Amino acid sequence: MTAPTAQAAQSPQTVRAAHRRRIARLAAPMAAAQLLAIMVPIVIVAILGWMGDEAIRVRSLYFPLAFLFFGVQVAFDVTNQTITALRTGRGERDVGATTMSVAVVWLGTGLALGIGLSLAAPALADVLGADAQGKDLFVRFLRWMSLANLTLAWPVLCASALRGTGRAGPAALIMLVGSAVEVAGLAVLGFGCGLDIAALPLATALNGLTAGAFGMVVLARTGLLREWGWRPEVLGYLLRTGVPVSLTNIVMFGMNFAFVLMLKPFGPDVIAGFATATTVQNLVIMPAVVLGSAAAILMNQSLGASGREQVAAVLGAALRTTLAVYAVIVPVLWLLRGVIGHLTAENERIAGETARYIAIVGPSFVVLGLVLTALMALEQTGGARLALAASAVYVAGSVGIGALAGRGAGGPVPLYVTIGAMNTAGVLAVLAAVAFVRAQDRRRRTSREEPAWGAAPPSPVRPD
Repeated sequence: MTAPTAQAAQSPQTVRAAHRRRIARLAAPMAAAQLLAIMVPIVIVAILGWMGDEAIRVRSLYFPLAFLFFGVQVAFDVTNQTITALRTGRGERDVGATTMSVAVVWLGTGLALGIGLSLAAPALADVLGADAQGKDLFVRFLRWMSLANLTLAWPVLCASALRGTGRAGPAALIMLVGSAVEVAGLAVLGFGCGLDIAALPLATALNGLTAGAFGMVVLARTGLLREWGWRPEVLGYLLRTGVPVSLTNIVMFGMNFAFVLMLKPFGPDVIAGFATATTVQNLVIMPAVVLGSAAAILMNQSLGASGREQVAAVLGAALRTTLAVYAVIVPVLWLLRGVIGHLTAENERIAGETARYIAIVGPSFVVLGLVLTALMALEQTGGARLALAASAVYVAGSVGIGALAGRGAGGPVPLYVTIGAMNTAGVLAVLAAVAFVRAQDRRRRTSREEPAWGAAPPSPVRPD
């Protein structure tokens, strides 16, 4: 009897408990890795803050553009993880050819993005409000970061391949190595060598090269690098899953870019405080992202194995776990908002702005966590278009209503209130995601002729 068939014969309570345990086993090491990955920007902001106001302001100007690089990264990360999970469900043990194919497309895309941003860097500096002295520094910083971000393809793809096969622990170890190297490199090069903010691109490149080499060693030792070559199905999954996920992040980039422009009249300290607060927010939303991704891996493995598995129960288990986690995290964050502000900035005005954002927006993170868990799972299991549509509605509401509310305001509070309200309204997206997954389950139950999403790749995959 196969695992899906055995589960079908069990009581619903037993099945839900089994799903929670499987999600927890995957999510625990993934959370550790993501905690380090999210902590790195926070530590970087703190280090740059102690280098001086100019360094943290340049990084704050770069902050909206970082979403573009992250959008590219997450597209290929999710694509590689999705294909690997489906192949694992079918009993196929090889990631070399898939990972190499994804890497080739990523490097081409990354080079195009880097060249475009490098050419546009002076104009972007003007749009973002850089002063004459900070403009030249920002332009140089953006161009070097465009190159440094290319090196991150190596460790990210090694880790995503391991997660797709269910090896979340070794994947977390790769990210641990990279995070440690980047923080140590920034401190040594920035303070020890006197490079200041110019040390950050170098530290990022050290992260990519060191963790990437380590990741290849881990993959080789697990026996997953047994076949090389081009896999054309990568492009199909990239277009169907990776690109919508990337577009979601680009939409979020547009929102943060708009927020920075809205906050521009209130001065650089408000912008810096907002950027710091949203960096802290990235740490807070990490458990939701991890739980959604862990659920997606299990859902894709089940779909790859049979193509008929009912996966709504997996999503339900992930959402219940998310609610329990955020019932603890959010109150603690809100109570410590002042401490967090002063830990991340020496400047009192920047620290105060960070605390104010958390005070107003923080309570809505409970619903935001549920939204992110649902959409993360949906993006990787055939519902990427629905997730993109939900994100677009959220961004349009946040920017449009925020602009109207903030018109003529003497500070950023109306915008922050709008962000919190839109986060809370995201409960509608959670309901839509659950309804979509349940509808897919019903279709799989009633249809024997039509193959389930993810049951087979768009082109034949050779067995190992």
